[in-house]
Amino acid sequence: MDDNTLLTQLQTDVLAIQSYALGEDADLARAVPTCPGWTVADLLGHLWSIESWVRQILRTRELAEEPQPQDEPTQAVADFLDGIPDYLTAMRAVNADEPCWGFGPKPRLAGFWIRRQAHEHAVHHADLQHALGADPVGLTPDFCADGVDEVLAMFYPRQVRFGRTEPVAAPILFRTADTEHAWTVGGTEPSEPGQAEPVATVTASAEDLYLGLWKRRDLLETAKVEGDTAAVQQALNVALTP
Repeated sequence: MDDNTLLTQLQTDVLAIQSYALGEDADLARAVPTCPGWTVADLLGHLWSIESWVRQILRTRELAEEPQPQDEPTQAVADFLDGIPDYLTAMRAVNADEPCWGFGPKPRLAGFWIRRQAHEHAVHHADLQHALGADPVGLTPDFCADGVDEVLAMFYPRQVRFGRTEPVAAPILFRTADTEHAWTVGGTEPSEPGQAEPVATVTASAEDLYLGLWKRRDLLETAKVEGDTAAVQQALNVALTP
């Protein structure tokens, strides 16, 4: 997916979250069910922390220490709101081809952060919408398919490499019904997806697959599963993402 499309989605989600935080009906103490233990204030404080961290990385092109959000909810939200203009300016100014530290595969370029931040905010915007009792809106199938690719081709191998999760035991084919993308994971080295014959296929809309892999939606309810359902269940129980 091209960087301009990702940046447009990022801005859309950031401004939507900002709009809620500034609204008269904003409830900072509201629980966020998809982030157990978090309130809306915690969610906004987390976004401030991530945004500040990324801005520092983009300034130095090197790994930086992630700052911790304020414990006081009102201050955490104020910090988030105050940081938005500089954050969006920094993201629009990214030269995607410049060398820059990132935790994705080599070559390590600044463009990594455009994609990562777009999906970071899209998922957390979905968290906020879920907390408000609404379904996510504004996610295109192509954007969601790109997010699925990030999970299966970048995050999952990294999770296994760092020993944060067990590998998917048997090869599973994940397929988007609306964009016709497909990924096979499991039964082989995570860095070499698609090398084994799948024992099951999971087919869903790109949005369902995207949010399901981030555990924001129940894929076993929304997807069509063909083949070894136990293997699919094992794959979905694996911590594919941090």
